[in-house]
Amino acid sequence: MANKNNILFEKIGNELPFSVPENYFNQFALQMEDQIGYKQVVVNRKILKSWMFMAAMFVGVFIMGEIFYTTHQNNLAKNADNYETYVLSQVDETSLVDYYVEQTNK
Repeated sequence: MANKNNILFEKIGNELPFSVPENYFNQFALQMEDQIGYKQVVVNRKILKSWMFMAAMFVGVFIMGEIFYTTHQNNLAKNADNYETYVLSQVDETSLVDYYVEQTNK
């Protein structure tokens, strides 16, 4: 069996059965661009810049609105707490107890 393998290798020799055309790998990139039809797209920077400006402006307006809304809500909560503290400071304890007793008897 070993003799048959050696005989086959001797008949074939060192020649490669396949060949590559000359300058194939040097010209590969150019051929690929021609085949896929690569075209450079021209971008109008003026239009792109205006769209980016508008998007940034809307994001800024949204963030500012969120900040002002959160601040307003926090101020409302503080005002409610301050009002409750003020009302409780103006009423004595006996008046509160009398008020609650009257409300439960009704």
